[in-house]
Amino acid sequence: MTKHGFTLFLFLSAVVIATFRDEQEFCENESCNEREFDKSHFYSDVKHCGEIPLALSHKLLDALPLDEVDGNVIRTVKRSVFSESQPSPLKEPLTLAAVSQDVLRNILDLNESVIQNEEFVCCVSGGKLFPGSVPLAHRYRGHQFGYWAGQLGDGRAHLLGEYTNRKGERWEVQLKGSGKTPYSRSGDGRAVIRSSVREFLCSEAL
Repeated sequence: MTKHGFTLFLFLSAVVIATFRDEQEFCENESCNEREFDKSHFYSDVKHCGEIPLALSHKLLDALPLDEVDGNVIRTVKRSVFSESQPSPLKEPLTLAAVSQDVLRNILDLNESVIQNEEFVCCVSGGKLFPGSVPLAHRYRGHQFGYWAGQLGDGRAHLLGEYTNRKGERWEVQLKGSGKTPYSRSGDGRAVIRSSVREFLCSEAL
């Protein structure tokens, strides 16, 4: 947990979409793959061995319309499904509060020792991007509290991309509480501890 009472958990959800996009790098400063992880963090049969453990693709960029305006400025977004939006890194020293061992081993093909790696923790907290990642915020509309709310959208979440594991399964990798997006409205883009713990426990139970 951070001193400000915020925490970031890595949430994963399945996705089924057809087309692939060439992997690109969108790190603003130092690239995530400029330094390699120690090979002991990988299982022997994991692909991408010798580089950042999660090399992501982003088929949604080719399949759905993208916001033409760049940046995290809060605004009304028109004629698009996603906005490109960079996570906001946390300033305090990072502590990984909880980890799903099942997700690490059976979904992400990672050895548990990877959570001790500072660069990996930096990537899953929004400080750096995995290779191929293009952070997106989802635009949607709907009802809220019984009334039509108009534009809602991901106000505190960033979809980093899709990972295909050694079983051939495709999983979306998403950060929650990772900073403002065009859809944050009056929020700060962070996630308080109580709701983060609740969602983490529910995802584990599911």
